[in-house]
Amino acid sequence: MAYKALYRTYRPTSFEKVVGQQHIVKTLQNAVLKHKIAHAYLFCGPRGTGKTTVAKLMAKAVNCPDTEKAPCNVCDSCLSIQAGTHPDIIEIDAASNNGVDEIRDLIEKVKYSPIEGKYKVYIIDEVHMLSQGAFNALLKTLEEPPAHVIFILATTEPHKVIPTIISRCQRFDFTKVAQSEIGARVREVLDLEKIKYEDGVIRLISQLAEGGLRDALSILEQCIAYAQNDLRVQHVHDIYGITTVSEKIDLLDAVFSKNVVAILDNVRFISEKSFDIKRLTSDMIDLLKECIVYQYTRDESLLQIATLDEVKHILSKKNADHLLKMIDIFIETMDKYRNASNIHSYFEVALLKTMAMGNEPAVMEIQKPTIAPVVKTTDKELTIVKDHEAVEQTDEKAEKTVESDPDLKSNQDEMHLQPDIKEKPIQKVEEDELLLSDFDIVRFMVAGDKAKRTNEAPLWNRLDEYINEIEWAKVARMIADGNVLVTNDQFVVVSIPYEEVVKEVNSKSNEIALRKLMIEIVKQPRKVFAITKDQEERSIALFRELWSSGKLPEPMVIQLQPLQKANKTEESVSVDQRLVSLFGEGNVDFIHED
Repeated sequence: MAYKALYRTYRPTSFEKVVGQQHIVKTLQNAVLKHKIAHAYLFCGPRGTGKTTVAKLMAKAVNCPDTEKAPCNVCDSCLSIQAGTHPDIIEIDAASNNGVDEIRDLIEKVKYSPIEGKYKVYIIDEVHMLSQGAFNALLKTLEEPPAHVIFILATTEPHKVIPTIISRCQRFDFTKVAQSEIGARVREVLDLEKIKYEDGVIRLISQLAEGGLRDALSILEQCIAYAQNDLRVQHVHDIYGITTVSEKIDLLDAVFSKNVVAILDNVRFISEKSFDIKRLTSDMIDLLKECIVYQYTRDESLLQIATLDEVKHILSKKNADHLLKMIDIFIETMDKYRNASNIHSYFEVALLKTMAMGNEPAVMEIQKPTIAPVVKTTDKELTIVKDHEAVEQTDEKAEKTVESDPDLKSNQDEMHLQPDIKEKPIQKVEEDELLLSDFDIVRFMVAGDKAKRTNEAPLWNRLDEYINEIEWAKVARMIADGNVLVTNDQFVVVSIPYEEVVKEVNSKSNEIALRKLMIEIVKQPRKVFAITKDQEERSIALFRELWSSGKLPEPMVIQLQPLQKANKTEESVSVDQRLVSLFGEGNVDFIHED
């Protein structure tokens, strides 16, 4: 028996075995089950993502007598289609049959009834290769084909298919298969083939496949032919001329230490081994990008190329800003490769450029401890408490209250929360108005509880209910258009589009009412702070800058005075008085019936 390639041997025989593309598979299964089959389909997407496979499965399904489990893979129709011998399933390669005569011959045969099955299915691969005349010849038949004919057109370049063809088809866009799904399929094939392998092999093959499952199986087949029954990571590197992660890190270490000799030795070694410089440059970009992503997220699950220790090693040398500049140099060099006669020299120059960059501080260095400022809110004013001396190994607290007093000395107007970073305290710019600096917002963000904000999102969606209640309408309307930026058990920071509304929210006169509204919404009397959209953007940018440089300040701490219980006079406020408070004096007329 002739040898079959792995991608043909393990081609899915049912919809359930298709890797990825679940949105397409589910739609087609439902169409077959409900007998709502279109006369023409257009399958678009990158190579090796399952277009032809799904087309054949669709041909099996529409001709299978068992509509509940189609394709059943046990009936004569399914078996003959799987073997490629069914007379009613016609596959055409438009790359080699793209002329008008071939399409006219196809159209002439379309009118004849199926020989064995219920439908004649024409699968036209790489349909974008048809000539203009061939497209025009196909157009009329595609619009009104006989009831027993189904066209399935497949292409990797849908933009080359004329719009009049596309408009006559149901279009399905195939996406690249996720690395995790490719890895699972490669592992399954290795187990079925009884091949020993290192775990790193699966990850490397999944990366090389670049979203194409067929490519992954082709790569695997070549590696097995080379390594036989014991497949190792080094085998993949040898076959495809790519460097290991450790070799890339050695090269980066030479760059970071400004060791020109080591850099040139590494490039010479790469040249002697005939490694692919273009792929190496691309891999360097991906490796540095992964380090930057980890620095911003601290999410180990996002690492696909390097291990956590390898990423931390790189970040201990340079920070995200430096790595981003290196990426810019590599991207610029990649563009120059197209016209280069000696790309090794271009690569050397790129490495020397990155070596010549400035020495930014490492992000993993330990920051000196700082003392968290404490914000106190009282009935009279907002004050800031800050420790002016860091006391080590003692329980004694040295706190000093800095009040909003115009007579304060200048050395109390600035608070040194981090080296080289100064922050002015929260101020009252008017008697009843609070002003928050961008740095204040950063400290609120540091203190925020992301999980709480996510869990409470449904509660905030109920805010509209309070707008229609007299007791809450005024304050609820203030924050109705706001977006919760950060929250915890003590406070809520809301981003609001309108500056005047921001001032209202931050007004001392509305603080108690807003805190009571918070009890209604989130069951806690939190203090509400408001900022504008512009300040939100500035604060987020500042937060990222400080985070990337390891200089985030200590979290904001809010000390809230307990809400006083309403006295009898307040409880007996009439509906009339509430309406006047809500709409303003002179804007409400009352009609009282005797």
